[in-house]
Amino acid sequence: MEAAKLLLVQNFSVYANSFPNDALAQAVKAYPMLVADKLKTELTVLYKRRDLWLSEKLTDILHTMIDNNLQSTFSEVVKLLKILITTPMSTAEAERCFSALKRIKTFLRKHYNKL
Repeated sequence: MEAAKLLLVQNFSVYANSFPNDALAQAVKAYPMLVADKLKTELTVLYKRRDLWLSEKLTDILHTMIDNNLQSTFSEVVKLLKILITTPMSTAEAERCFSALKRIKTFLRKHYNKL
């Protein structure tokens, strides 16, 4: 996920001096609902905010924006954050969910067949 590289907090100091244009292009290609120019402007400002350099998770950044009423100011970044937070980074998460669902369905079938 190239798009996730845009919000790697440990790289914010590097990105403040050298914007990751390749990652931005990949993100906009993967998620066409994002507006590239606006996202680049918002990220440029975001990378220079040293208070966000201490964030450990994407949810921390999102909560900071919500708590400070910055959703409309950073609308494209908020969109990207929501996409990245809700998209699993690997298929293992989805597979575990289906595995758990299969166990539940098996349990229910066994339970209701006895009635």
